[in-house]
Amino acid sequence: MDAIFWFFFGALVFSFVGYGVLLVLIGFVTKNKSKKSYANGYDVSFLVCAHNESAVIKEKIENINLQTNDKHKVEIIIVSDGSTDNTAELARSVADNVTVLEAKDHIGKLEALNWGLSECKGEIIVFSDANSLFPEATLNELVSHFNDESVGGVCGQIVVSSEKQGWIGKAESIYWRYDQALKIAETKVGGAVSAQGSVYAIRRELTSPVLEGCADDFVLSVGVVTKGKKLVFEPNAMTYEHVTNKVYKEFDRRVRSTEMGWRGLMLFKELLNPFKYGWYSLQLFSHKLLRRLNPVLLIGLLLSNALLLDEHWFYQAFLACQVVFYAIALLTMLFPFLRKVPGFNIPTFFVMGHAAMAMGIINVCRGKKVSKWKPVRDDA
Repeated sequence: MDAIFWFFFGALVFSFVGYGVLLVLIGFVTKNKSKKSYANGYDVSFLVCAHNESAVIKEKIENINLQTNDKHKVEIIIVSDGSTDNTAELARSVADNVTVLEAKDHIGKLEALNWGLSECKGEIIVFSDANSLFPEATLNELVSHFNDESVGGVCGQIVVSSEKQGWIGKAESIYWRYDQALKIAETKVGGAVSAQGSVYAIRRELTSPVLEGCADDFVLSVGVVTKGKKLVFEPNAMTYEHVTNKVYKEFDRRVRSTEMGWRGLMLFKELLNPFKYGWYSLQLFSHKLLRRLNPVLLIGLLLSNALLLDEHWFYQAFLACQVVFYAIALLTMLFPFLRKVPGFNIPTFFVMGHAAMAMGIINVCRGKKVSKWKPVRDDA
């Protein structure tokens, strides 16, 4: 039983800390091979799927057009996915470079995105969410990497908006800073593992329709790697995003993200072959597969620890720490006023995130597929 306990312990330490340390060490001895250039102009298609986004769609289009300059020709494809508000009408009224595809029924993001992909004419497609806003330099930073023919896709940095930021937003902000530090190191070693849907760009010839039930951002970005190209992370290509303060909405979003992400990972399990994909395989295993198995490892750690109480005082103390940690998380969820206690939000965010991951994996095992959902907004 000792060996089982230390297996779970070691796997979790590697997942949470060891992988990042390993990447940093390898990054120190790896030469930066970036071939960025701002000289080239590109035909760019911005693709945005929108369901009842009348509150933000006008600002989104105006924000995209702030990215344009003399070098780049930009078209904007808005797919209104069964919107029951005036999203489509507002989108058509903003600028001449906007094409609106309007689905009368709510067909779901994946079908809407595949429709939009078929209409994009640019050599580079930039994918983004309706509520994500860019600083003016984002487009230039994204396309600067396509000067390198080995680069097939570029993912940008997510900055959680500080406006009305609650405890979930603060925790999410810390998480994204950690995740994006990993992406910087990964880019130097085997390439960024995958993109997140708020801001990423891919060469159009490397895109293909996304299968039902899979995470579109994961599938499209790792698809670049299967076609022999590299995915890179550009920290100066930023997008600002609002995060919900409602626990149940964030929980549901994470369940859906895990479920669709796991299905996408299984679709591309060939990428886990280190003999063919080298360092990228280790990165994909550590960043995506092992991380999503953390709930199983945490349960295994707790149970094996409980069976070792008579072996050594260390196991008694370690189990006590685990019980206190999970008790704080449970009490904080039951009694929200406890979130004001410094440090109590850490176990709460940790447990909520891993419980959502566990539920996502369970949904996959049950054969559940999500194809339609509403955007997570606090005013919805």
